[in-house]
Amino acid sequence: MKIARLTILLIFATLSASVYAAKPIKPVNPFLCTPITSLPTTISTPGVYCLTGSLTSAQTTGNAITISANDVTLDLSGWTVDGQAAGTGTTANGIYSTAANVTIRNGTVRGFFDGVRLDLGSNGATVRAITTDLNTRLGIYVAGHSSLIQGNQVLNTGGSTTAVHVNVDGINSAGEGTLVDNNLVSGLTATGGGSETGIALTTPQSTARGNVVNDTARPTGGGVSVGILAGGAASAVVNNIVPNFTYGVDYAGTGVYSRNTVVNCTNSYTGSGTAGSGND
Repeated sequence: MKIARLTILLIFATLSASVYAAKPIKPVNPFLCTPITSLPTTISTPGVYCLTGSLTSAQTTGNAITISANDVTLDLSGWTVDGQAAGTGTTANGIYSTAANVTIRNGTVRGFFDGVRLDLGSNGATVRAITTDLNTRLGIYVAGHSSLIQGNQVLNTGGSTTAVHVNVDGINSAGEGTLVDNNLVSGLTATGGGSETGIALTTPQSTARGNVVNDTARPTGGGVSVGILAGGAASAVVNNIVPNFTYGVDYAGTGVYSRNTVVNCTNSYTGSGTAGSGND
C-alpha cells in the first residue's frame, strides 16, 4: 500500500509540476527591449532587457549576467544562459544582482555554481518561469525582502567539485516576507557528505506554498536531506508535496504548517513549528 501510495503521489507531483511550474509567459516585445547578445555582460541602466538567442559562457568565476541597476526586467524570452563549458569546478553565477526591483523571467539558466543569485539589496525581486538545471550548488537564491519566487523548475542541482564538502539548495529564500509559490524542485546531489535542502526559508515571515519538492536520491557520506526548512520566525508552509527526504518539513524557527503531503521521508514533520490542519 505504501508503494502504491507513493507512486500515485509522485505521478500527481509530476502532473502538478507540468501544470504550473516554469510555465512560459508571454515574452516582451523584442522591439521594446535592449538585447543581450554576449556574455559576460553588465546591466547598469534601468529598463527592459531580453535575450534574442541562447548564450554560452566558459568562465569559471564572476557572473555571466550582472544586474547593477534598480528597476530592471530581464526576459530570457525562452532562451538559455549556459555555463556548462566551465565544468563542475566552476564558482561562476549565471545571473547575479544586489539591485532592487529586479525581475528575471522566462528561460533557462544552466551549468553554473549558483544559477540565479540575488544578494542583499535585491528587495522586491521577482524570479518567475525560470528553469535552472545542472547548477552545482544553488538553483535560485534571493536575499532581498518582499520578493516573489514563483512558477519555476529547479532541476538537477549539485555535483560541485570545488570542495570536499558542498551543501546544496534548490531554492533558498533569505529575504524577509518572501513568497515561494508553485515551484518544482527535483534532483539534489550534495557532494562529500554535504546536506541537501529543497526549499529553505531562512528569514522571518516567509511562505512556501503549493510547491512540489522531490529528492530523487538521499545524500551519502553523513549528509541529510530536508524537503522544506523553515528557519525564520512566523514562517508558513502550506499545501506542498514533499517526498523522499530525511526530513520532510523541518522547523528551526516558528510558524504554522498545514495541508502538506509528506511521504517516504524518514521524519515527516520536525522542529518547533505548529501543526495546522490537513497535513498528511
